[in-house]
Amino acid sequence: MGLKRIVRGLTASADDLDRQRLTGRFGELDLGQAALGECPLRRPVRVTGEVAGMRVVPRAGTTSLEVSVEDGTGEATAIFSGRRRIRGLDPGRGVVLEGVARRERGRIVLLNPAYTILP
Repeated sequence: MGLKRIVRGLTASADDLDRQRLTGRFGELDLGQAALGECPLRRPVRVTGEVAGMRVVPRAGTTSLEVSVEDGTGEATAIFSGRRRIRGLDPGRGVVLEGVARRERGRIVLLNPAYTILP
């Protein structure tokens, strides 16, 4: 059994290994969250994942912080209007987002969600 696991780890792509790591990290949490790959749209939702990237972009005349979050099943973008940085929210950090999800330009977006930073 251990040998199969080692061979699978050596033959899997980096994306597959990262997806397995994220699914293992956030799939077993029981916070009432929805998987990002099956996230219901236009309803209040709670999602959990790891911060994959951050960028500051001009949006509607003001700056906004866009935070990409992945959980192994999918990806979502949290947009915080009027913010350039959120202390403690860095790439690699776990986060719980609560808000209304919608689809914008082919991606799942949560606008100004409530957030909890995980240890």
